[in-house]
Amino acid sequence: MKIQIELSGKFARSLLNATEVIPRTLNHLIHEVQAIGTRYHRRTPQLLRQSFGLDFIPEPVLINLCKNSRGVTKESDIYQVPPLKLLKPLKSQLDNLDIYQYAYNFICEQGNLNLTPRDPQLPVFSSDVCEQMGSYIITISEPNYPDLNLDFIQIIWNNSWQYWQKLSDIEKIDYALKSHELSNFFINWDCYLSNETHQKVKIWISVDELSLTLRSAITLLRLNEDIHIRDNTQQDHISTLPEDVSYLVEQYRSRHERHIYPTINLPSELQPDTTHGSQFEFVIHNGRNHGKSRDTIYKIIQEASEFLLVSSYIIEDEELTELICQKSLELPKGVWILTDLNNELLDRIDEQILEHISIPERYRISDERKKSCLKMLLNSNVSIRSGAFHLKTYISDRSAYLGSSNLTRGSLDFNKEAGIIFSNNFEHQNLINFFQTFWYTRSKYQVFPEPNGCGFRLRSVMYSPQKRYGAEFSVESNFLTPAQYQRDVVENWRNLPRDMEVRIYSRDFKPSQEMAVYLNSNTSVFINSSVSENNRRFYIERFNLENFHAVDNLHAKITILGNRVAYIGGINFSFNSYYNSNSNSTLYDLMYKTTDVNKINQLINQLYLLR
Repeated sequence: MKIQIELSGKFARSLLNATEVIPRTLNHLIHEVQAIGTRYHRRTPQLLRQSFGLDFIPEPVLINLCKNSRGVTKESDIYQVPPLKLLKPLKSQLDNLDIYQYAYNFICEQGNLNLTPRDPQLPVFSSDVCEQMGSYIITISEPNYPDLNLDFIQIIWNNSWQYWQKLSDIEKIDYALKSHELSNFFINWDCYLSNETHQKVKIWISVDELSLTLRSAITLLRLNEDIHIRDNTQQDHISTLPEDVSYLVEQYRSRHERHIYPTINLPSELQPDTTHGSQFEFVIHNGRNHGKSRDTIYKIIQEASEFLLVSSYIIEDEELTELICQKSLELPKGVWILTDLNNELLDRIDEQILEHISIPERYRISDERKKSCLKMLLNSNVSIRSGAFHLKTYISDRSAYLGSSNLTRGSLDFNKEAGIIFSNNFEHQNLINFFQTFWYTRSKYQVFPEPNGCGFRLRSVMYSPQKRYGAEFSVESNFLTPAQYQRDVVENWRNLPRDMEVRIYSRDFKPSQEMAVYLNSNTSVFINSSVSENNRRFYIERFNLENFHAVDNLHAKITILGNRVAYIGGINFSFNSYYNSNSNSTLYDLMYKTTDVNKINQLINQLYLLR
């Protein structure tokens, strides 16, 4: 057992090696930002904004601040290489000054805690402020904590232990099943210290601490194999369990009947509408022609007449979410969604624990939209599964899209995105089959609304080892998983004449070592401008890449090897590399591959939209 305690008090700091703080003007601060930036190769205004947390300042304003700090009036005077906007180096004015070191403390009624300067819970101290009110969270795994009142800690520990021990087995099972994590769960409660005071605490319990009987009951309930007892076969299965385990399972089911959810399976036959015309079309959104990605996906959703399959890494566009909810009431075979509700996101949007955590300001607006969309979908009884899905595909009986567009406002309206539409052809059916495979063998949780309408529950998706580990994707398919995509690119690049142009469009660029040997002056790389200048310079200098371009808001994923093979979809050109990136291997995604020269030329003719 571990206990988190939130203490109320004040943060304080005191100088260790000086008696006064020298005030600094804005010009001094901007001067130092430039001095450090030019010293460590962050030599453009754009990189200063990214590297020093100055992205809230528009670039023209930052340029004016740089001019003022240098005492010049022309913008060109601040640059060493004006065409590249490389700033002139500056010498720090602080090199000969003392660095002021502080001692930090958190002072509360229960004691005085010594804190390190890197403690993530420390607030930001500005100017000559030395004290700030706030709260500090400690975690204890035994009944003592350095520098805090021993009686206070022991009372909380003992009372929390007694509270946990008094919970019934059914209540403990319920807390475990509500948890977003399989290995541990927590309980929020008010620990009374006296008749007038109490302390908010969070009790963390590891599932391994539970008895074998409780663990067995929890595991069985998590299996969730159509958990309502419907026939004698399942009743016989329960009866074969140890008596104490079967008793707990039956007791939990009887008390929480309305909270128990059946396993939800896709309809057995999902097929393209054969009366609909055949279609194959590349969809490139240049980020300026407002809403082309939105219009494409809106049309697929709106025209669905039998079923709708949606996979989006992020879902936060309320307009399209409302349309999906509306279609869920109309489509005879329903709406089915795959997304990625990772633990960090869950902790930020789950209403059950929202009041117990601090959410960074930069996430709040986006998370409010995610929470709103998730609530709309659950209230409309849309079937949702969560897993490591980076896949962006929207499939109906009429048509299907695979590409780089998520259900976010930026992706739908402003980013440079690329995808492909299929209708009533082999690829359309194949994409349906892939969705079914992901649903049954790659999803981790089924998502259900809480009965009271506040928050949601996750139920682990359990399937036979044969389904989970034996399901492999066809090597004959035109759709490639990340591992297949990587192998296929290496194989085709190896056999490509060196004088043929290779075009790569990606949000990120980290080729594997096998790929890197084929990089040359005929390789054109277009990546998102957010990628660090150091990363870009490394590949330009190391592999003589003359055509290496940074493009604002580029999210498209396209690779074209000469006129022999092209790939388009949702997988970044980011593999095991000099940077040890292994991000693609843990995500479920697809790329479409074609060797059709006409299709490759169609795609090449639209690439100008991504520059």
